[in-house]
Amino acid sequence: MTEARSGSDKVHLPRRLWRFLGSIRLAVVLLSAVALGALLGTLFPQLTPNTAADPAASARWLAAAQEKYGFLFGLYRTLGLFDVYHSPWFVALIAALVLNTVVCTIDRLRVLWRAVTARPRIEQVVSFYERLPNCASLGVTSVEQGEKALRRVLGRYYRVLVERRSGTIYLFAERNRLARLATLVTHTSLVLLVLGFLWSGWGGWRERAVALGPGQVYDVGHGQSFAVRSDGLEIERYPSGQPSDYRAHLAVLENGTEVMHKTVRVNDPLTYRGISFYLYSYGPAAQVRATDAEGRTVPLQIGSGQGNVSDEVTLNFAGEGDGQEIVVPSRDLTLRLVFYYQEPSLFVQATRHGEAKPFGAGSIRAGESLKIEGVTFEFALDRYIVLQVVHDPGFKLVILAGFLVMGGLIVSLYFPHKRLWARVTADELRLAGRTERDAVGFEKEFAGLVEKLKKSLGG
Repeated sequence: MTEARSGSDKVHLPRRLWRFLGSIRLAVVLLSAVALGALLGTLFPQLTPNTAADPAASARWLAAAQEKYGFLFGLYRTLGLFDVYHSPWFVALIAALVLNTVVCTIDRLRVLWRAVTARPRIEQVVSFYERLPNCASLGVTSVEQGEKALRRVLGRYYRVLVERRSGTIYLFAERNRLARLATLVTHTSLVLLVLGFLWSGWGGWRERAVALGPGQVYDVGHGQSFAVRSDGLEIERYPSGQPSDYRAHLAVLENGTEVMHKTVRVNDPLTYRGISFYLYSYGPAAQVRATDAEGRTVPLQIGSGQGNVSDEVTLNFAGEGDGQEIVVPSRDLTLRLVFYYQEPSLFVQATRHGEAKPFGAGSIRAGESLKIEGVTFEFALDRYIVLQVVHDPGFKLVILAGFLVMGGLIVSLYFPHKRLWARVTADELRLAGRTERDAVGFEKEFAGLVEKLKKSLGG
């Protein structure tokens, strides 16, 4: 007896597991746990992907968090509270919720598909009409009169089926039969929504502030082989001088060859190979060239002399009063340039290596040049652009899922499945109906149908 029971339990174990995975109680528990995890993600500061990718910035961030939380820092970090949305326990909760939703959807699909495709039962016993919340009884003079009235009133909005049984007519009418499948659309879209967010979180990345001066090139990296070049910025202004619109010209380069060009505006990015380049802001820039007395180009470097040497450099200024440095390696010179909006202009100071005191200074406007120790520096004032570079592979899936969710909810809420049953004898017409949702609205509709039947029957 015990062995037989043990064998039966093994047979039913997969079914029990399936029921557990698709249970509503499990869904409530998982939703509550995910909501709690999301709440923890708002209560605790989160280590952003950009900060995590920079070892120095990550170390500073973690040091600040350790100072704030003290001896609890280690426990919080072990629990993943500083990166909740990428922590193993939160990912496991999301995976379990997706699995629960999939199982619920499969179970619901079988039931709904049978309900949608099966032929409805038309003939009902007399007591059936008394049990439904919406029912009515009307007098008729003949079976034919009752049938004509029902077809006339219901046939315009309902699909009507009729059966005849020994002098009695049974009628079934329904609206929005396929609307019952909307719940499947909603469940499926929720799964797609979660998968889209996970895809974006794991496979996406974002560069928040990529500054490009005129002609400068940005190598995208992240496994991509193309680059983007800035071909200048245009600004339209109001009569008062305030900017009314600005747009940047971007070119996509493959192996040094231009393969695409687009004028981008705010919220109108350039997108190439799934990577979008959004125009975020702009600022003042200066292009500097240097030549010697014979007209030959003098190489320049930006910053402390550790960067690349080039014939022309572009300096991007954060705003008025911001300073940048240019190094002339062949002449042991350093120029410090400070930008001012007035006119606009650059204030230039020249120093020699190892000396703090400048030996020359002056203000330079756009198009002017400055000669220092036999080197002529030419300055062109322009503007640089700031781009946000975004790779969000799950974005389209999330948008599709969002539309499906809204569509499923609209159909479920505003187009509920409605059913009516009627039984017509030689002297009586019985009518009853029910709906899946919006019971109050259906009650009013049912009362209106009864009044129309009364009129059609002659009072």
